[in-house]
Amino acid sequence: MTSDISFEFNVPVFAGAPDEGDDEPVHRDTPKLEGLDWDRTKESILLAEELGFDAAWAPDHLMLGRDKAEYEVWTLLSAMAGFTEDINIGSLVLCNDYRNPALVAKMAATLDVISEGRLELGLGAGWHDGEYEAYGWEYRDGFERLMRLDEGIRLIKNMWDTDPGEGASFSGERYEIDEAYCTPGPVQDPHPPILVGGQGEQVTLKLVAKHADCWNTDVFNGDVDTLEHKIGVIEDHCDTVGRDPDEIEYSWDGHIICTHDEAKLENLIDLMTPIQFEEEYKDQPPIETVEDAREYFIMGTPEECAEAIQRRIDVGVTKFQGWFIDFPETDGMELFADEVMPQFQ
Repeated sequence: MTSDISFEFNVPVFAGAPDEGDDEPVHRDTPKLEGLDWDRTKESILLAEELGFDAAWAPDHLMLGRDKAEYEVWTLLSAMAGFTEDINIGSLVLCNDYRNPALVAKMAATLDVISEGRLELGLGAGWHDGEYEAYGWEYRDGFERLMRLDEGIRLIKNMWDTDPGEGASFSGERYEIDEAYCTPGPVQDPHPPILVGGQGEQVTLKLVAKHADCWNTDVFNGDVDTLEHKIGVIEDHCDTVGRDPDEIEYSWDGHIICTHDEAKLENLIDLMTPIQFEEEYKDQPPIETVEDAREYFIMGTPEECAEAIQRRIDVGVTKFQGWFIDFPETDGMELFADEVMPQFQ
C-alpha cells in the first residue's frame, strides 16, 4: 500500500431519484436523492472533510437531474472555500466553452488565494449540447471544441505565469488577450494543478500529455482494462511530446457502494442497472448485471472495495473521486472512510 493515494468526494449538486411513477433514476450519480437541499449539501461537504477525504469535487452542468435543478459550480466552489479549512476543492470538470478562459484564469487565481492554495482546476471540452442550446452558446464540432480547450489551457497558464503587476498577452486562432492582468496570482507554485477530463485517444489524451497534471476518466471508463489502456495511450503521447509521464497523475471517477448489508447492495444495484448511456457512449459495453457493475463500480464490503481499489492502483491510478450512491444516507461514505481509506494511508 502507498500513502500517495487520495480519496475524494463528489458533491451531489443535483437530484437523481426516479420521478414519481417511474422506476429509472433521472441521473445515475444520485439515484436516491429526491431533491436539492442546501443544508444537506453543505453538511455532506463538511462531513467529507471531517472524515478525512482529500478533496471535494463538483461537476460543471446547469440543468442535470430531477426538475433540472442544479447548483452552479463556480459559485458553489467559492462558498466551499469559505466554510471548509483543509479539504481541496475542484471542478470535475469545468466546460471550457461556458466561460472565457482569460476570466477563468482570473477567477481561479482569486479562488486559490481565498482558499489558501486548495484549488484544483478540472477542465474539459464540453459535451452537453442541450445546455449549449438552452443557454445560447454555439455548439461546435468535437475537434473544434478540443482545439479551443487546447488554446484555453495555454492562455490560462500564460496568465498565471506572468509576473505580478505585468499583463499577459496571447494571440491564438480562437482566443486573444492583450495586457490582461492576473494579479494577485495563484498562491500554489507553480500554479493550481490542472486536471483534464476526456477519453478520445488521438486528440484529448494528447492534450493531457501536453498540459495536464492529472487525467480524469469517467464513470463509463473506470474498469481496470480500459484504465490500463488509456494510461498507456497517454504515456505514448508523452513520448511524442517529450514529457515525463511520471509528471501526470491518473484518477478514477465513479460510483461507490460500501456496505455490509447484502440487501442494501442488491437494492442499489437494481436501482442503478441497467445504466442508460448518453449517445456519445453508444459503443460502451452494457452495465446490466451485478457482474457488469463490479467491473465499473467500487462496491461491496469494505474488503471488496479495497480489492477493487488495489486493482486500479496496480495499473497506475492514484486519485479516487467517488459518488456515494446511497446518498442522502451517509452510511456508505462513513464506512468507506472508517474501514477502506485507512488501508491505503
